[in-house]
Amino acid sequence: MFFLPTIVFASSGDNSLSLIEAILIEAFMTFHVSVFVFNPFAKIFSKENYKKVFWTSFIIRLVILLYFDFFVTPQIAFIDFFAVLIGTFIIRPISKTVTFNRRYEGVDNSVLNTELNNVLLSNNQGAFHCTHCGGVINTGDKFCANCGAVIDTNRVATLTSSKALVNYSNFDPMFNNTEDKLLEEFINKELKKAGIDQNNKLVPFDILKRKSILTIIFSILVFVYISLIFFHFPIYTYIIGIIILFCFFRITSKYDLIKYLKKEIKARPSEKISNIVMNVKNSFISDNLKVLRILSIIIACILPLIIFINPRIMYEKVEGGYAVRFYTFGLTNFKTASIPAKYNGQKVVSLRGNTFSNMPFLESVTLPNTITEIRGQAFKNDSSLRSVNIPINLEYLGGGAFYNCSSITSIELPDTLTYMGGEVFYGASSLSKIKLSENLTEIRGDSFEYCTSLRSIEIPDRVTRIGGHAFYGDTLLSEVLFTENSKLREIGSSAFRQCTSLYSITIPSDVYVNERAFKESPTSINYFDLYDEYYNSNY
Repeated sequence: MFFLPTIVFASSGDNSLSLIEAILIEAFMTFHVSVFVFNPFAKIFSKENYKKVFWTSFIIRLVILLYFDFFVTPQIAFIDFFAVLIGTFIIRPISKTVTFNRRYEGVDNSVLNTELNNVLLSNNQGAFHCTHCGGVINTGDKFCANCGAVIDTNRVATLTSSKALVNYSNFDPMFNNTEDKLLEEFINKELKKAGIDQNNKLVPFDILKRKSILTIIFSILVFVYISLIFFHFPIYTYIIGIIILFCFFRITSKYDLIKYLKKEIKARPSEKISNIVMNVKNSFISDNLKVLRILSIIIACILPLIIFINPRIMYEKVEGGYAVRFYTFGLTNFKTASIPAKYNGQKVVSLRGNTFSNMPFLESVTLPNTITEIRGQAFKNDSSLRSVNIPINLEYLGGGAFYNCSSITSIELPDTLTYMGGEVFYGASSLSKIKLSENLTEIRGDSFEYCTSLRSIEIPDRVTRIGGHAFYGDTLLSEVLFTENSKLREIGSSAFRQCTSLYSITIPSDVYVNERAFKESPTSINYFDLYDEYYNSNY
């Protein structure tokens, strides 16, 4: 109920849920979904391995939520919210019903209703106990000598002639456990008989071998994880990596003597447990893995720091020369980057996608003029980037190239540029000055969305279309300039929406303007032909 106002407000279409809000809601709901949905569901699904089912369900939900939050939409938090509510009302009643049925599964209803007609047979010697007071009743008694309760003689006779009834309390409590736990109890008893202390430093050779392999694999994963940090992948990559490392560590640390023996016993069901335990005892060796584990993890942590102490540039061969495929920042320099003009005697002509993306500390990049294309998201999410020299021969600028570069203030695009992708300057909130290429033919959707510092822009004459949301939310934009030679033919939906400082715009008379193009903006639209007629008639 706490989040209900937020849900109603968001569903009205006036606001969208941010990533942080979605994660907070999902974190809040995690407790409820665990207690009221996953826990009872796991017990319904598997009586013996319900913990495994619980954690599997938990991790699947976590992965799905993170995937939708980062790749699709944070609105998945609302679906998760209602799924928990619906799941609670469905799973809980089913869980109670199943639990009740399991508790009395196989129990005769007559026994439950009559409780053996006031008597319970305790042994084979003809002695009974009164269910009212617990007093001893002899065969043939019609009344309890202790409390005077009436005894059903027919029932006693029947019990006398039948086999002895055995109560569950007559058995060792260990038999109340699940099959898996019961096996562990048998193993522990056999280990005790064999004089094996599980806390000593002696382990079977097979366990030591397998633990060594798992330790090596874990160290490699740690090395890879730390190395990936220098490749500046998106944050969700490292979240997933942490989850993988944690799960693997848990699996590795739980692999002990008991688990090994359980596996051996299940593999050889016809052999006595005592024989298997003794065979294992004969293969014991000293466990010196702890030191090896610590050393391998330390090496796995230090080695990437040595390899990437300085920035590294990785290239790939392309037509006309080489392209920069990856740029890894180094411990000694993570604020500036410089790309050389040549590699292996050939020109560096391209930056591939995400070359410098997700580097929050990068402030300045120097590019050679040999570069003719910058692919999509090349500088995405570089929030501290202030200075980039655009190559004078640039022909292609990919979509989202400067996405969320919130510190960059000015950009000058050369006239050689013929293609500029969508979202190219999305969220560049400090961008106040930009010069577009005279050879551009289209300003694609979301190109300058939320460039809240942009005040004025000149649209080149060759531009025929301004895509949807191109200047959405540019609250300081007050001047959009066209010339009478403009070839503009279309302005898309919400192209200038929420441009609250744009009071007037003059465009060619044959331009198609979408009905939502200037929604929530105080803009009056003028046309060059009408403007010329008005000017000539008055002046």
